[in-house]
Amino acid sequence: MKPTLKPTRLLVVMIFAALAISCSDDGKDGEDGLNGEPGTANVIYSEWLAVPTGAPATIDGTSGLLYNFAAPEITTGILETGAVLAYLRFSTETVPLPHTSRAGGTENTIAAYPALGNLKVFRFRHDGGTPAVPISSLVTIRYIIIPGGTPAARQVNYRNKSYEEICALFGIPE
Repeated sequence: MKPTLKPTRLLVVMIFAALAISCSDDGKDGEDGLNGEPGTANVIYSEWLAVPTGAPATIDGTSGLLYNFAAPEITTGILETGAVLAYLRFSTETVPLPHTSRAGGTENTIAAYPALGNLKVFRFRHDGGTPAVPISSLVTIRYIIIPGGTPAARQVNYRNKSYEEICALFGIPE
């Protein structure tokens, strides 16, 4: 009778042989890989913020109401190389700022202006009339800060993307 290996034993022998051949013990680590492009891990977003009381203000000769939101994450570096996006939510609708609508019987625009440590939201009437219609207490505001990375990353126009696209792109909960 001829000696034969049973299939299970043959499999075990093959696994040990493969491990013995594939493992080396020269003690040298492989070379480090190249660094990748800066990613989006540092994207910052606020909670949905209640709108504070607005104060009468004039920006570039236009009268309106100014609302200030403390945003310490808006640094000089962000202002120079990053992007700050702002959104308004009313009921179930989320829109990017600036946003124009009819309120109080006239066209109004709500715009956002990032400043050092602050997000300024300004509402004004298109007809130049005063007073501007206050932003409803039912409205909330959210800002998203995208730090600048490489020059190519700064050339992306995030304002062309919807709120939902931005949230999906950066993994932001809506």
